[in-house]
Amino acid sequence: MPTCTAEFRTDADYATRAFQARSPRDALRQARAFYDDRTEELIFDSYDGRHPVTDITVRDAKGHEVALWHHDELRLRLAAGDTLEALELCVDCLADLARLDDGTSSISALNQARAAITRAKGKAASLTDNREQLPPDPKKKNGGRTEWAAAALRQYQRATGCDCDDSLCDLLCDLMHWSDGNNFDFETALCRACGHYEAETAGGAS
Repeated sequence: MPTCTAEFRTDADYATRAFQARSPRDALRQARAFYDDRTEELIFDSYDGRHPVTDITVRDAKGHEVALWHHDELRLRLAAGDTLEALELCVDCLADLARLDDGTSSISALNQARAAITRAKGKAASLTDNREQLPPDPKKKNGGRTEWAAAALRQYQRATGCDCDDSLCDLLCDLMHWSDGNNFDFETALCRACGHYEAETAGGAS
């Protein structure tokens, strides 16, 4: 089983520990458990060189805080929680503004906002995980198509109250019922949709 080295870093010092793990994600899981249960076994060393002062507090003769300065980086840390909450509120608004072409600023802003939220919530656990790549997008329009589908699913979730994880399955099921009641052949439509998808994700523009 391969060995991975985990680095435990603070603003002032760091410690390292080796773990035998099946994958980087498994090593990270072990490292977090080690930190939670056996922190006292970590031996921290100081970084080479000085670290910048992050804040300065001035107190009067009675010990009351009368002036305060924060380094820019510390201000960002302190504001991170409020910023994340505001960004999550903005995502739905950005999605509604998304236009047909995935090159528009609204879709670009939406993608950046979602990526920032993902990073902030720690969903990307490993830099070396093999991640599935998106299919080709020869005409650069599949981002817009994705947003149309996302808007439809959001509206369906609002109307039915279903969870995000269930929304696609439930919507497809209800579309089958709709097809029954409106004289549409669902299977034929699904086959046509698969054909459109294959054409829109072909390796080269037709």
